[in-house]
Amino acid sequence: MNCQLSRIGWLLLFPRLKSAARRLALAGCLLLPTGCAIPVLNASGSGDTNTLALLLQQGHDANEAFPLIGTRPLMVAAVNGHLGVVQALLDAGADANAADWTGWTALHAGALNGDPAIVSLLLTRGAIPSQPRWFLRSPASIAEMLGHKDIIPLLKNAAALSPAPSRSEQQGHTP
Repeated sequence: MNCQLSRIGWLLLFPRLKSAARRLALAGCLLLPTGCAIPVLNASGSGDTNTLALLLQQGHDANEAFPLIGTRPLMVAAVNGHLGVVQALLDAGADANAADWTGWTALHAGALNGDPAIVSLLLTRGAIPSQPRWFLRSPASIAEMLGHKDIIPLLKNAAALSPAPSRSEQQGHTP
C-alpha cells in the first residue's frame, strides 16, 4: 500500500463533497503534514517486523503519525505486545516519549498491555512516565487499575526518578 492508495481511501470516506478537487484537497490536508503513516502503523499493529524493516528502508519514518490524532507506530506495537517491533522502531529512532493529541504515549500503551518486557524496554530507552492529568491516567495508575502487578513497581520507580513536571503541565496545559 502506498500513499496514493491511502489518499484514494480518504476520498472514499468523503463522498458528499461536491468536487473531486475539494476531496483531493481535503485528503492532502489530512495526509501530507505527517506523511503516509498507514503502512507503518499496519506493520506495527500486526507485529510484522520484516515489512516494517522494508518500509523503513524505503524511506518511511519510525515517528510517522496518523493524521490529526497522532497515533504512532510505537504506541500500536506496544499495545499489541509486539516486542520485536517495539525494539525495531526504537532502533530506527522512534521517540519513546512521543504523544498523540491526548497525551497518550507508548508507555501508556505498554501499561495497558501489561507486558513487563515492553515496559522495561521503553523505560531503558528513555520513556518518561507522565504525570496524571484530569483527562488521562498515568501509566502506573493504568497498570494498577488493570492489575498488571509485574509492571507497577517498574513504572512507579521510573516516575519517582523522572523530572518534576513544569507548572504548565501541572495545570493540564501542554506546550
